[in-house]
Amino acid sequence: MNHDRKKIAPKRGDIVLIVGCLLATLICCGLWLLIRRDGAAVIVEQAGKETARYALDENRTVRIEGQGGYNLLVIEGGEAWLSEADCPNLLCVKTGKIRYGGQSIVCLPHRLAVRIVGGASALDAVTGP
Repeated sequence: MNHDRKKIAPKRGDIVLIVGCLLATLICCGLWLLIRRDGAAVIVEQAGKETARYALDENRTVRIEGQGGYNLLVIEGGEAWLSEADCPNLLCVKTGKIRYGGQSIVCLPHRLAVRIVGGASALDAVTGP
């Protein structure tokens, strides 16, 4: 069998498209880095309902009993993470540390969500003026 393979050279339009996509990606990443804000509070939700709210600047460890198991939430140095869980896949633990508004950690087997809310007013509704 004769397998002649022709080499296909990229055309000018292909190169322009690739460079344009790379530039758009760099611009989006740069904008995201400029507008992200450190969070102010950690919200714990179980089965879709808020069960706790903690200041992100107060170090603490909280054991969260959920549906079918537990998770261990650690808040330290302005970051939050789940250090332990007894769910089968441990994806919530593998997610790592979060600190910026909008970031979250989810443990589906326990129906648990931990999310960061940002801004100075995040705790005003709970703590008062």
